[in-house]
Amino acid sequence: MKRLLYILYQPYKWFIFGPFFVISTFLTCILAFVLIFTTNSKFANSICGTGWSKLNSYLTPMFVKRTGKENIDKKQSYVIVSNHQSQYDIFVIYGWLGINFKWIMKQELRKIPVFGIASEKLGHIFIDRSNMAAALASINSAKK
Repeated sequence: MKRLLYILYQPYKWFIFGPFFVISTFLTCILAFVLIFTTNSKFANSICGTGWSKLNSYLTPMFVKRTGKENIDKKQSYVIVSNHQSQYDIFVIYGWLGINFKWIMKQELRKIPVFGIASEKLGHIFIDRSNMAAALASINSAKK
């Protein structure tokens, strides 16, 4: 039965979800790009990141049950580590964590049109993974 469901899911994944994911990601980057110049970055990050991740999560279909929300202090700083075993950790962190945060990402992502500029304006941190001192300096400057 599990094998049959896997086989049936493949056309949906490649012909419906895949193209929708690419289009929704592109449109979300454009929306974020517009919002960062018309509103504050916290609002743009929240609207775009949360909306994009929840929409794509439901379409995969992925359903998340979050527990322990009462333990998150919005005035406290946290280090959130994502292991990137799949794309789902991005969806879960953006969609269900419920706090404003900044990604630390490799500097090569800055070169992606619209995405790079939007990420920079939203305050995400780019690091040079080949230069430990520069990477540490980027993280330290983000603390401020």
